[in-house]
Amino acid sequence: MGASGIGSVAIVAAPKAFSGHAGLIQRNAVASWRALGHDVDILLGGDVAGLDEVAAANGAVPLGPIAPGVDGPPRVDDLLARARSATRADLIAYVNSDIILLPDWLAAVRRVTAAVAGRLLVIGRRIDLDVVSPIDFSDLHARIDLLDRARRAGRLAARVCKDYFVFRRDDYRHVPPFTLGRGFWDNWMVHDAHARGLPVVDVTACATAVHQNHDYAHLSRGRLTAYVTGAGALENRRLARGSCMVGGAAASWRLRPDGGLVRLSLPALAAFAADLPRFVRLTAAVLASGHRRGAGQATFRAGSLPPSAGRARGAAPKMPSPQAA
Repeated sequence: MGASGIGSVAIVAAPKAFSGHAGLIQRNAVASWRALGHDVDILLGGDVAGLDEVAAANGAVPLGPIAPGVDGPPRVDDLLARARSATRADLIAYVNSDIILLPDWLAAVRRVTAAVAGRLLVIGRRIDLDVVSPIDFSDLHARIDLLDRARRAGRLAARVCKDYFVFRRDDYRHVPPFTLGRGFWDNWMVHDAHARGLPVVDVTACATAVHQNHDYAHLSRGRLTAYVTGAGALENRRLARGSCMVGGAAASWRLRPDGGLVRLSLPALAAFAADLPRFVRLTAAVLASGHRRGAGQATFRAGSLPPSAGRARGAAPKMPSPQAA
């Protein structure tokens, strides 16, 4: 593999089948990762349709089948173990396969990991955006257009929505057999870092991560099944020994736009409470998606709100620029 040495990064993901809208947004995501540079390893786990083709087109490494969780999707521990075996990179970045990353994300990760010598966890908040067409990340104008749409129409997600984790390659070998795409394991990642005294650094102010909105039509009760009531979510909660909701949402450090690191003194509960309006809207959307679809019922997209929840007024999320594109 190409990535090795201090600050080298391997992005690992376990995509769904590359078909329909899911295929489109996942192709966009992987293409954005490749546009970060050929010194970044891309590792794709699973044996879903289209994976080998997408891997070949983007210089990614297929990891092969990943051990399944209790209700089908891959297990986190097996995915990370296979990733370590396939790369020499210093940093492992687990990223959800619908997340577009722009160059400022990689710059922020490298800035933090250069400043923090030991173990750490890097997290950040995503911007939810409807994307319905392919994006050419080799085209500067296409990247600028994406940023412009994110500023105008994007919505900053709640703190509990975590779509990437970056850590040293030798850390997180003790991850339980969580099921990907189900609730609670992401909260555990942050909670566990706090429990072990690791700095948890939020890079939201300096890193652009765009979540491409999608539905949950493959699950009978949508996001409610995925995150709360389904077998995978319930097993993940058991393995995590609870929801870890509050401690799993808060960082202990923040990367400032000027590149400095600042320690956060706000208690986890206060940080969670400050984001409560977004969390309430997210909860409403999850509960709404649990209503079985029938005549006239809507399918809600991840990151969007049910009609009754309304839209938050005010400024769109502040996007890092001009380095973002």
